[in-house]
Amino acid sequence: MDSSSRIGALDNASRGLANQLFKRQGNGIVFMPYNLGRHWVLGVLDMKSDTCYYLDSLSSANFNMQLKQIVDLAMVLYVTQSGSNKRVKLNWVNVTCPVKPGGTECGYYMLRFMKEIMEEGIEVLVKDNIGDGTVEYTTVDIDEIREEWTEFVTGFIYR
Repeated sequence: MDSSSRIGALDNASRGLANQLFKRQGNGIVFMPYNLGRHWVLGVLDMKSDTCYYLDSLSSANFNMQLKQIVDLAMVLYVTQSGSNKRVKLNWVNVTCPVKPGGTECGYYMLRFMKEIMEEGIEVLVKDNIGDGTVEYTTVDIDEIREEWTEFVTGFIYR
């Protein structure tokens, strides 16, 4: 992808996210699953604290810069679109989370992260306690997400 195509894709993604932020109707937490090509990561935007939590089942060492650019630009566009003159500088936080042992479970890990945040609230991220301190999810943990996802999709298809 040449640089102008890459910039256009980032701009389109940022505009799409900004539009979703504008439509969120006061929801304080925004989940942003993001596929890096062959790997899923999760951004969780806490609009109340202007913090974006980053969860990556491969490593918690660095943020994905492409996602960071998209979200940072989306926040600028969102603030402009909402008519606010508030200056937003997101605080980015790498969250320590379970790391996947294999090469194909990243999507299920990302779904498991979302489930834990939904059940426990944003505090689980603030306390850096995703996975309740475990190094990796068990097969049972991942199978639970697989089953729930299968039930959801099946119910959605056959309604």
